[in-house]
This record gives sequence, structure tokens and C-alpha cells, in this order.
Amino acid sequence: MKWAGKVKQDMQDKEKRWEIGLLGFCLLFYLIFPFLDGPVWCVDSNSYAAMDITREPLYPTFLWVFRRMFGEGNYLMPVVAVQSVLGAYAAWKLAVTVKEYKEGSRILAVLAVCFQIGVVLLNRFVAKRGSSYTVSIMTEGMGFPLYVLFIVQLYKYMMEKRARNLAGTAVLAVLLVSLRKQMLLTLCLMAVVFILYFLIKKREGKKLLGLLLLTALLLLTGKGADRLYNYLVRGQWVEHAGNSMGVLCTLIYTSGEADDRLFQDETLKRFYTEINRQAGEAGCKISYAPKDSMGLMTHYADSYDVIGYGMINPVVQGYIREHGDGDPVHAALQYDEYCGGMVKTLLGQEKGNLIRVVLANIGEGFVNSVARVHRVLNVYAVLAYLLYMGLYFRGICVRKSWGKPEATQTFAEIVLLGLAINCGVVGVTIFSQPRYMIYSMGLFYCALSMLLYDEIKYSGVLARLFSAK
Repeated sequence: MKWAGKVKQDMQDKEKRWEIGLLGFCLLFYLIFPFLDGPVWCVDSNSYAAMDITREPLYPTFLWVFRRMFGEGNYLMPVVAVQSVLGAYAAWKLAVTVKEYKEGSRILAVLAVCFQIGVVLLNRFVAKRGSSYTVSIMTEGMGFPLYVLFIVQLYKYMMEKRARNLAGTAVLAVLLVSLRKQMLLTLCLMAVVFILYFLIKKREGKKLLGLLLLTALLLLTGKGADRLYNYLVRGQWVEHAGNSMGVLCTLIYTSGEADDRLFQDETLKRFYTEINRQAGEAGCKISYAPKDSMGLMTHYADSYDVIGYGMINPVVQGYIREHGDGDPVHAALQYDEYCGGMVKTLLGQEKGNLIRVVLANIGEGFVNSVARVHRVLNVYAVLAYLLYMGLYFRGICVRKSWGKPEATQTFAEIVLLGLAINCGVVGVTIFSQPRYMIYSMGLFYCALSMLLYDEIKYSGVLARLFSAK
């Protein structure tokens, strides 16, 4: 008995050493890039460093803390070093979690790390940006690893139903919501996963109600943190500004000449008429777009920032400067009020063009979440999703696991739901460029590897191969 206990302890120690070695490899890989590329200052970086009112609170605060610790001229290298360590830890945590629930499979753990590393390599060596996000001074530097950790914690909670895992999920969701508005998808994902498991699968209405109330509380907590941040920085209890411009760009892009008749407010009507005129003269309207979906998306993406930064901002902000009181916070709130007013009005436009853009945008988002929009890769993406769903449903049928917390099925569901919600959130607000879509890329292939692993294991493929003469 004593001998058996010693053997078991030796095996556990061996697994711990292997996992520590995997963590060391992850750290070595991710920490190469701060020394290879240094901190990468991007177009949006200054707005975070300057704590602009249009930015959510977490990343500007993160940069401010490092400025206070290391000084204005020396803080960026420590920032990207911490972001790189966070990226390494997230990849490792995903790997050991998969290994834990998949009978200690080292191959799945290694694949989980490889898929996260693969995304980094694509960004650094294949994408036009030529740098990894972990060394970029932008929210993605923290957002990608935090999203992976959020998925891990949500997965662990759905597998084990432990309060500590739910608490970890909640904390990470609030951090992500405070990082960038796109990450409201985390709260949507929590709600959808809870509904799937505690209503559709198990009919545990009382537990579901409590979890949905928790999700609503997390939303209020994020909004409260946003207001507290602006109170401390600007002395005013307000949320960050600039939330309406993105949708307004799309609505102006899809609107028609007659839509000025929708406006009752004369100021908003003047704004729209001038912006729409400029958009038409610049060819930034859907009427100038190619008829095919890829051509439409290219034209829409090229027009988006031109409409927003080249037309909406000069027209609306110019009016506010001329007629406002000079207070920057009040000016930002007025800007939101005017843009929000135009959004509400333009939602009354004929929906044909809008639906066409949104559907094409969501479709492009699904492709960019697993590959890159291209005529060949579009076909590949469709095949990848078909394989994923085919293996998922086959696993349910073979193992009769629909109502159980089965490791592969649960992970595959959470990952795909998160990917789909992200495509929807981005698809209705902004163009689906890879920067917004690749949060789930490594996770998708990790889930697919688990599905393939189960198919090989439970279908007896290996046994038949080795027994074949």
C-alpha cells in the first residue's frame, strides 16, 4: 500500500515537472518578442496613454500605473513584458486545463499551446501589421490572454460548478468589459451558456435566475467602474464617450438620399445632410460598392474610417467647438448625444442595404475568426466549421452526452458560442477586421483538436490501423 502511494506521488510529481516545463517554454516564446520588437506604438496608443474620455478605464489605468512606477520614458518595456507574461500564462493555463479534463493528454495540451502560439506567429510574420499584439500598446495586448482565461474559467465552472470558478469568471468578465466595449460579448456569452445548460439541458430554473441576475450585476459593476474612473480622472460621474460613432458610420454608409426626411431635429438634419453629401462625393456609400459580398466588405471597410474620422468628427465636433462652452467632458457628452440622435433617426431607413451589410459583415467575421477572407480560404473556413459541427454532433450521438458536463462537448459549445456572439457584436457595430475577430482563433482549433481526438479514440480508428495487416 505504501509502495502504491509512492508510485502515485512520483507520477504526480512527474506531471507537475512536465507542466512547469511547459510553462517555461511558453514564457520563453512570448518573452522573445519584447526583446525582438520592443514596445510597438500604434495609431490608437496615444488615446490610451492620454486617458482619453473615449476609452474604457482598464488599459489607461494599467499604463498610468506603469508610468508612475517606471517614469514616462521607461514604462513601455515593462508594460509589454507583463503583457507577454500574461499571454504565456493564458496559453499555459488553457493547456493544463485541457490536459486535466482530457485524461492527462499531453498531446492535447501541447496542441493548445501551439494554437495560441500560431496566432502570435500569424500576427508577427504573416499579417501586414508585422508585430504580435502582446508587444503592442493597445487593448488587445491584454484582451487576447484575458479572454482565453475567461473561457477557461467559464469552462471550469460548467464542468465542476464550483463557486471559485464562477467568481473567477465574473472577475475576468468585469475586467474585459472595462478593457473594451466589444468585450460585452463575455456577459452575453455567460447568459447564453447559462440558458443552454440550466434551462434547455437541465431545467434548473432557480439556479438559472440567480446566474442571470449575477450577469446583470456584472454589467452594472462594469458601468460603475467606468463612472468611478472618470470621476477620479475628470471629476465627473460619467461613462466613457464615443459609443455611437461606429454604428452611425454604418447607417450613413447604407442610407439613401431621401433619408434626410426622417429627421425632425434641424441640427441633426444639418449634420446628416452635410455628412451624407461628403460621403457621396467621396464614393463612401453602398451605392458605389461592388455587388459581390467580398467587394462590398472591402468597400465598406475602406469607407468606414473615412466616414467616421473624416466626415462625422469634423462636422459634429466643429459645431460643438463653435457653439459649446469649451469644457472637454461636456463636449464629449454632446458629441455622443448628437451621434446617438442620428443613430436613432437613421434606424428608420429602409433596411435592405443595412441587412445586406450586416449579414456580409457577420459572414466575413466567421471567416476571419478561423482563417482570413480570401476566395480559397473562404471555402476552407466553411469546411472547418462543417468538420467542427459534424464531429460535435457525432460525439453527442455516440456518447449520449447532451445533458452531461462532458469535457469536449462543453468546451466546443462555449468556444463556438463565444465566436458566434463576437461575430454578431462586431457585425452590427464595425467592420470585421481580423483584429476584432481572432480572440477565438486559437480556442477554435483547440476545441477542434479535442473533437478529433475523441473521434479517433472512441471510433477505434487507431485500433483498426494497428491491427491491419
